[in-house]
Amino acid sequence: GMIWSECKEIWEEGPREYVVHLWNLLDFGMLSIFVASFTARFMAFLKATEAQQYVDQYVQDDDLNNVTLPPEVAYFTYARNKWLPSDPQIISEGLYAIAVVLSFSRIAYILPANESFGPLQISLGRTVKDIFKFMVIFIMVFLAFMIGMFNLYSYYLGAKYNPAFTT
Repeated sequence: GMIWSECKEIWEEGPREYVVHLWNLLDFGMLSIFVASFTARFMAFLKATEAQQYVDQYVQDDDLNNVTLPPEVAYFTYARNKWLPSDPQIISEGLYAIAVVLSFSRIAYILPANESFGPLQISLGRTVKDIFKFMVIFIMVFLAFMIGMFNLYSYYLGAKYNPAFTT
């Protein structure tokens, strides 16, 4: 329903006017990430279904530990910590988490109209800007320190095997 609503809004306002409002970009991005998440989950379902069909068709033994499976089928027997980072299920879960966070940020539409939360939202926004400025200065100092330490210790690149540096 929200995708249809955004499509209608793009149609009525036109693409140029739609892009001018940043809230529209947030909605469009959030919905795009949801669609990408569901697409990745569907792709994971298809891959798992193909693996299950292979097992149903070619494996007679009930215990899969005694059977040699092709790598693309054996992959589905691994624990989650051994999955590839590019696995569609993992990508789907990551995208879904990002989209949920973005969907909760939509509440910022309502906050300025409330007499209690409006000023809090404004002060929080200004605080975040100040924190960002502080982080830029912190990163500059950290980078300068890191370059200085590298220049000081670059002559001792193999020193981790030298007892003078490890004791």
